[in-house]
Amino acid sequence: MNNISRQIEELMTKTMGKVGDAAKNQDLIALEALTRRASELKQMKEQVLAIQQRLQGFIANEHVPGLYMDSKTPYGREIRVEVTQGMINQNLVTLTDAMNKGIVSAGEAMTIESLPSGRKFKTDVMANGNKLRERGEIRRFYTDARVEPGDMVLLQETSPGHWKLRKVDGLTDRLKERLQTGLREIQPSNPDK
Repeated sequence: MNNISRQIEELMTKTMGKVGDAAKNQDLIALEALTRRASELKQMKEQVLAIQQRLQGFIANEHVPGLYMDSKTPYGREIRVEVTQGMINQNLVTLTDAMNKGIVSAGEAMTIESLPSGRKFKTDVMANGNKLRERGEIRRFYTDARVEPGDMVLLQETSPGHWKLRKVDGLTDRLKERLQTGLREIQPSNPDK
């Protein structure tokens, strides 16, 4: 990867030099073509960086809880997120835990199909806040799926860069803990002990 990154950097430097020359000569046709090339090189650089980060995450976290490899998820990435009232209010899905575990990386592009509506949208993972950039579609998802604070949502990769987002059943760890604590408090003490 370092060789690829270096090649991209070299091409970017050459391209930017040519952009400067085209601007000096007021060659708009060359300037437009070179700008498109520079933009494409920038995207390639970001993609290489995202791949490097994902690889490092996989190397560092070979047995990540929440990372499943089975026939339902052939690409192996699942992200469970407990939704808070703040996330609903601001139409956010935050991925801090998944980023810390190396499951996803900042800048990673995603095409998401939200269920139950089946609506598809494109977004990416923002480094600032560790959240999905698209907010309007998240709002629609929360409404369509009737997501409430404390509910769990699942992002499940179906093919490279393609994900499904859905509300999942089941108790959150926090709710389970509360239930267990409550059960201990109401269990009668054993008089024989």
